[in-house]
Order: sequence, then structure tokens, then C-alpha cells
Amino acid sequence: MSWIWLSGKTYPEYRENFSNICGIGDEARARFHYCVAEFKKSFSFDKKIVKAFLTVSADNAFRLYVNGAFTGMGPVLPGGDFLCRRPAPKHYANQYTVGVGSEKLELFARVRSLPDKVCDYSRSRCGFLCEGTLLFEDGEQLVFAADESWLCRPATAYTDHLRFDSSQIEKEYEAAEVIPDIWHAEPAPLDMLAFETVADEKYTLAPGEKKECAVELNKIWGAYPFVCTNGACRVRLQTSELPGQNTTEEELNFASAGEYFSFRMHSVGFVTLVMENPGEKAADVSVQLIASYYPVKEEGSFVCSDEGFNKVYDVCKHTLKICRQTIHLDSPQHQELLACTGDYYIDMLMTLYMYGDMKLSELDLIRTADWLAANAGRMFHTTYSLIWVQMLRDCYTFTGNKELLYKCEPALNALFGRFDSYFGESGVIEYPPDFMFVDWTVVDGYSMHPPPKALGQTVLNAFYYAALTNAVDIFARLGRREKAAEFRERARVFKENFNREFYDAEKGLYFDGKNDAYGGFYNYLPDNSAKRYYTKYPDILAAAYGLFPGDAAQLLEKIIFNDEMGDIQPYFTSYLLLAVKKAGLFEKYGMRLLARWKPVVSECDKGLKEGWIAPQPDYSFDHSHSWGGIVGYYLPGALLNMTIAEPGMKKLHFAPALYGLEFADISFPTPYGKVSVRLRKGKEPVISVPEGITLV
Repeated sequence: MSWIWLSGKTYPEYRENFSNICGIGDEARARFHYCVAEFKKSFSFDKKIVKAFLTVSADNAFRLYVNGAFTGMGPVLPGGDFLCRRPAPKHYANQYTVGVGSEKLELFARVRSLPDKVCDYSRSRCGFLCEGTLLFEDGEQLVFAADESWLCRPATAYTDHLRFDSSQIEKEYEAAEVIPDIWHAEPAPLDMLAFETVADEKYTLAPGEKKECAVELNKIWGAYPFVCTNGACRVRLQTSELPGQNTTEEELNFASAGEYFSFRMHSVGFVTLVMENPGEKAADVSVQLIASYYPVKEEGSFVCSDEGFNKVYDVCKHTLKICRQTIHLDSPQHQELLACTGDYYIDMLMTLYMYGDMKLSELDLIRTADWLAANAGRMFHTTYSLIWVQMLRDCYTFTGNKELLYKCEPALNALFGRFDSYFGESGVIEYPPDFMFVDWTVVDGYSMHPPPKALGQTVLNAFYYAALTNAVDIFARLGRREKAAEFRERARVFKENFNREFYDAEKGLYFDGKNDAYGGFYNYLPDNSAKRYYTKYPDILAAAYGLFPGDAAQLLEKIIFNDEMGDIQPYFTSYLLLAVKKAGLFEKYGMRLLARWKPVVSECDKGLKEGWIAPQPDYSFDHSHSWGGIVGYYLPGALLNMTIAEPGMKKLHFAPALYGLEFADISFPTPYGKVSVRLRKGKEPVISVPEGITLV
């Protein structure tokens, strides 16, 4: 692949880059220079171009235009981990098929140099890739690649990530420089992002006029500001999810007519604009917000007799939508890495009923596997790396894609090899680098992100047991019979060790971890506590994953609404709902637990609130966090009570229940088409499945 960049002789300051904003200090960052480079190439023929098939990427971020029309942005993000302070294992290229219908083709791109958000990664060298094939009306084809015939320059108006000043002197275009391909980009196996204009405001400013306006959106979106003016003006654009919350601000100075398309995604439901016209002529100003999200062909639906639940489902579905970008984001506000596997596992479960298309989750799993394999099985969050195994198994169940298992097998082996080094003589995990993530709560003054050993050890070991049992199924699917048998025996022995080490028979509860001297290293793991704790977390997981040797229902009855044991956030409620369902307690407690989301959504129905217990008194939750949306999975899922009898959704079994509702209409997409279920109190369910699916 042929990569190009600005001439190193003319612009030596714009060549090098840092790989990621994690771990880079202000002093180190000051060595690098922000730049937005512009590239263009014109083609002209004596016959009509029907289509252009384009492969496009950049080291960090690009905006692509074809014949003057905005076509897409990228590249597809490589993922990564908070420990990943070097370039990510793989780099991806976007694929576009563009209808042309003209004898001319003009390609134009703006390419940003430095990483801006945590999820951005660089190969530490600025670069741009554009190659493709042109299909003509007579059937002939022409293959091209970016080379010295492309023209480029720094776009001097883009002065920083959130600053634009068109009064800067423009540079002349000159020939691009072909540079070594250090990216080796792979075509991303995803559809390209969809875009939607979610706000479109127009203003006229008289000479010398200053105007302040507020714009409130119908929902919270992950969106990019686009500003266009036909005259001189200054614009300060502040965005927040809700009025009065923390804002992100962009400052724009137009010396004359022009336009600006931000590279920063904002989590935005409210905008404040301060505009001023310093010129002698009136200026028309257009302000748009362009939302992006991963496209789907079909969507699921849920309508029942309880309007509160209907609203909860809709809010969860929208929040999931705005978190589905080229990776799953924890939220458009934080834009964190694929390290947050616990978030993306819940996103995948919600996707099953809401959007159906698992390609994004599959690539999340592969990108995480690439990092695990490259880093000897180590990820920043120990519990999340174990949840990856559960996510892998369930994704295979949903898709039937065995190739996914083969691609992830090396990472699976690396992960368990890493955790082998954390064991003590007790036969359980004693010496990991951390015990996170548990939940976004505070217990006895300790954050559960990360907790000390006394508050996190049992949870980590429970997730390890779940990973063992899920690995048994994965190895069996891969035909690794001896490996599956080995892990089955490991799980059996580990279960015995777990109950011996962590179960308090006198109390009939699990305690959270041991009180030995441990911690105070890695700058984030606190010194251990001398107290013994009994929170709900280990009991929930022991019941959910079959670790408790007795009646799991009796264990759960002690803790579900036990206020003395503290509360849990929406995130960990996902495991409580799993435990309740497995223990046969859903009819008794399920809908009551799901109803906890009603007041949250009544408070704000523009996006899903991050939690319901503030971890600190002054903490401000965002309202764009899909990790708390497990209710969006259980509302249709519990009522349908669906079992996937054959991986890939080929054989399904339903045992529907209304749990006190009068009616429910549920539909969800599958690879074969939509499944629809109609439930009415006192009547037999009506289930419709497309050809290719068998009811068993």
C-alpha cells in the first residue's frame, strides 16, 4: 500500500507522533506539533466513471470527500488497552463504494495528526492512504494509488484540536511525499458509519452584532459540529449533554466566508452558541451537528402494556446506538478503549434483540484478542479480561462463526497462561496486579475501581471460574478434546478451592477477599484492608455461575434487597439478573429489579444515565452510557425466554411469560430475517420466524 504525507523537507515538524494519550505527559506532548493536512487529486477521462471502490486510511483521523460531497470519516479504530502505550497490534483501512456518474473524479481529504481521545491510536508517524479502482461505463477498470501526483498542504486554520482560525496565512499546495508503509492496514470487516444531521440552526448577524443562543436537542447524540458562514464571524460553541453540566468548547474565527467540520465527537444534547460579527457586512451562519453511528439493516422493537418499560427500552436502544461507532464506546462522552470489556459484553447482549448485527462485537473481540496475544495475556482490568472469554462464547452462540473462535484461540491460551502466574498455594488467585473492575461504587471509603484485595479477590476468582467453564465449551467447539477435558477438571478443582477459601459457613455468605498484606503497587492498587467484608458482589456471581454448591435461590434471597449489604449499580445488576433467572426467581424479583430503571429514565429520557448511586458526592454522571442498559436485554429476553439450540440462531426455543404484564409485542432481527412474538394475557403466544429458523 502506498502512503503519503507532507514533504519532510518543507514540514519536518509535522512528521512524528505519539502513539496514544495514555501515559504521555504535557512535557512529552509539547514535542509534537498539531496539524491538519489537506490532500487532493483530480482525475479526468473521456468516458464516464460509474463507481469508485476506495481503500482509505490515515495514521490518526481523516475526513474524505468525493466530488465535493462528504463521504466518510475514519479510520476504523484499532482498539487497545490502557496499558497499550505503543502502537496497537493492527491498523485498519475503510472501504467505500461510491457512485460517480461523471467523467471527473475529485478526491479530497483532511487528515489530523495527533491523537485526541483515549480511543485514538497512532503508529507514531503521520500518514495518509488512498487507493482504489475506478469502474467505467464500458466495463474497463483503472487502478490507482496515492503518490507524488497528489497535492497537499497543512490546513493552517486548524490551529488545535478545538480551535480554528481562518485568518492564518494559507500555505500553497505542493507534491506529496511517498513514505514507508509502517501501518500494513487491513481492510476493516465492517460497514462504514452512517451520518445524520441532528441539529440545523441558521442565524444572521448584522455588522458588529453579538448574539447568544441555546439549542436543545431531542436526544443526546455523539455528534460533530459543522459551521458554515458567508462572511466574517467569531463563534464559541459549547456543548453538554444536559443544561448546567460540564461543557466542551470549540472556538472558531472566520476572517471571511468558510466552513469548519470538527474532528471531535461531542456527547451533546444541549448547545450554547456565542456569535459575533466583527465585519462591515451581514453574515449568515449555519450551525449543524452531524451524528455518527454504526448502520444496521433492521432493528428490533419492544412494546408492552407498561409505558414505563416501553420508555426504558427506547432510551436503552438509543444509547446503544450512539455508543456503536467503529468500536463500541463506553459513551461518546468518555470515548474509552476496548479495555472496557464489561461494557461491551452488555452492549453485545443488547444488540442481540435491538439491532441483530454482530459484526461490530466480533471485531471488538478480535481486536481485544490481538492485544492479549501481543501483551502475553495481560490487560489493565483483570476482571474484564476474563469477561472477554464469556463474551467470545456467547458471540459464537449468536453467530455460529467458528472462524471467530480460531482467530481468538491464541489470545485465549495467553490469557490463561497469564492467570496461572497469579495463583497461590491455596489454589485460587492470590497475586494479580489488580482486582478491577468490580462496580462503580464505594465501600467503606474504598472505590471498587480498583478495590483492595479484601474487597475484590472473590469477585475476580468468580469471574475466573466463569472463564474456565466458558473455555471448556470453546475448546470443545474447536475440537480440542484434551484441552476441554483439562479445563473441565480445572474448573471442578477450582470450585472446591473457591468455596473452601471464600465461603463463610457460619454466615451462609461469601466474603469479598482475604486480609493479608497486599497492594500499594502499580500506583493504583490500594494497600489491603484488615477488615472482612460481606457485600452482595461475590454472592451474586457465585449464584450466577454455579459456584455455590447449595440452593442458589436461598443464597440470593438473603441479599437481593438487603440494605445492610449496600447497593449495586446498573452495571452489576446485569449479573444479579442472570443469577435471579438461573435460580428460578425471575417471576418473584425480575420485574421489580427491572423497574429500578423507570425513575432513571423519567429523570432523563434523552440518554441512559451512567448509574444510580453517585460514587462521590460531587460526581456528575453522563447520560450516554450503554453499560447500564442490561434492562434493554432482559425486557425482551426474559419475556421471550429464548434458548438458542444451535449456534447461529438456526434452532430456537421459546417459553414466553408476561410476568404480570397485560401484553407484549416483541421483534428482533436475525441473519435470516425478523422473529416476531405476540403475547396476550390468557392467550397462547403467536411466534413467527423466518425461513431458515426452526422452532424446537
